[in-house]
Amino acid sequence: MDGRGRENVAVTPGASSTAKRLLGWKAIGQFLGCTERTARRWEVDRAMPVYRVPGRSRGSVWAAPDELTRWLMSLPVAIQADIRSEAHADAQLDQRLPVQPVPGVAIGELPPRARRRVWSIGVCAVLALVGASLWMVSHARRNSTAGGELAATSYDDDPAAAEEYRNARFELATRSAASLEAATAAFRHLTERYPERAAGWSGLADTYLLAREFGSTSEADAYAAAAHAARTAIGLDPKSADAWLEMGFVLFWWGGDTKAALQDFQTGLQLNPHLARGWLWYGNALAATRRFDEALLALARARSFDPESRAIIADESWTEFLAGRRDAGLATMERLVRIDPKFVSWHSYLQRCYLVLGRDEDFLREALTTAELRGQADAAARLGVVAEKYRSGGRVAMLDQLTADAIDGWQAGRGSAVGVAALRAQAKDRAGMVQWLSVAAAQHDHDLMGVPAGPEFEGYWDDPAVRQLVAFKN
Repeated sequence: MDGRGRENVAVTPGASSTAKRLLGWKAIGQFLGCTERTARRWEVDRAMPVYRVPGRSRGSVWAAPDELTRWLMSLPVAIQADIRSEAHADAQLDQRLPVQPVPGVAIGELPPRARRRVWSIGVCAVLALVGASLWMVSHARRNSTAGGELAATSYDDDPAAAEEYRNARFELATRSAASLEAATAAFRHLTERYPERAAGWSGLADTYLLAREFGSTSEADAYAAAAHAARTAIGLDPKSADAWLEMGFVLFWWGGDTKAALQDFQTGLQLNPHLARGWLWYGNALAATRRFDEALLALARARSFDPESRAIIADESWTEFLAGRRDAGLATMERLVRIDPKFVSWHSYLQRCYLVLGRDEDFLREALTTAELRGQADAAARLGVVAEKYRSGGRVAMLDQLTADAIDGWQAGRGSAVGVAALRAQAKDRAGMVQWLSVAAAQHDHDLMGVPAGPEFEGYWDDPAVRQLVAFKN
């Protein structure tokens, strides 16, 4: 039930299906028995039939009840059950537990009211798993072994599973395409064997989030899978700091919900204030909202907990570049890429830095290295064409070819309209930039979250058209 006593999780259209039109996300959500945010996501993830109202704001939509009913009934039974679970979980996630600012706060136990709210997130998933879970818990207790001297895991009653979990976490930390595939397989195996334990689901969410950056998984697929895994983990263990952080990551970079995402980051860090990865993600989100000083403090705290992390050092140097400390940030990346040339983040950030700075040959070199390290043969081949255009026509020809490739990728479901807009901004093509930002806004492109801090858009941050399209939520 929601705060007004209305059931949110039925997803079973009723008598209102005879209405001519459902105007607005609220009406669509009420008809389907879900939140407005859930309905918006189903339009993208589930091809739910929704129409834009001509001549009105991009948020004005309508849907035909009969079409929604046919859409829902056309889905396989298993998918219908899945979206009922999604609707229930999202309805509960919208009832956020209150949090205080993170620094210096340790909450220990969640307040009773918050515990009741969070507990209900996973009801549908837990009910679906309860039969297998009860047997597995009983079996695990009968066969439990004494803990060793290794760090405790959620699988210490099964030495083989505990070893698999530790190996998966190690693979995750290496951040290569091959290691992420191995981590994904291991975490999937753990969730199949112990579906009632949150740790495997949380680890699976981590792998999906990293696969979009260091592997070849599309962002749409990665974020959708990560959201499902994180919701499951929260439902199974509402005190899982990792799961709250993963949900915050999804909400910020995919859902575009700054307020809710920062709150989830804070919740995760209150549950475990020593998580380097949590401070890293929180710092990156703060940087995207141009709160650079706070971001650098959060990233410094992340590094204090994990001083050897290449990912933290890479993001910290990139944030220095964003904050206007370009010489310092660039010098760190250039020094470390010589020491550790196989770590893809150095190259990924350097290619953006060099393109912004007009160092085009350096950009082409780093872009090609990034594609090769990610195992993206097609991207590497396209960069060969881009290099030829640069040699024959200079920067303008290079940016035009990059733009054409980015548009092709966007049309094929790869990349982002914001990426096209960034290239047009670099080409000093304001009209083209605004055109592609308009496309991104109409599609609720998640990459819009990075525009306020994106150095590619420097000089346009205060442009009224850009601000309106990006719809800053900071």
